[in-house]
Amino acid sequence: MQKLKPDFEEVSPLKMIPLSLKLNPTVLDNMEAVRARIKQNRNTYINLAIDVYNHYHRYSMMKKLVEGESFQCSLYYFKIIKQLEEIKETKLTNIFEDGNF
Repeated sequence: MQKLKPDFEEVSPLKMIPLSLKLNPTVLDNMEAVRARIKQNRNTYINLAIDVYNHYHRYSMMKKLVEGESFQCSLYYFKIIKQLEEIKETKLTNIFEDGNF
């Protein structure tokens, strides 16, 4: 498996890599609605969303490896799993599940 960087890092705009995306119009509209509500700029929002998505997939991959007991997980990955489970239990995620936002 490729070595993964631990977390999202803030970098200066000069170090960011330009990227062209083709987004589904519905996805874009939903993103803009949420982004406008939380008052965050588009680049930061997309970077954070991708980071969360990467964490989710890292969590899923590590959980499969741990369940199969075919891999000795490092302390770092156990911390990631613990943090993601704590995030899952917070009221922030419950707000979105209940639809009361």
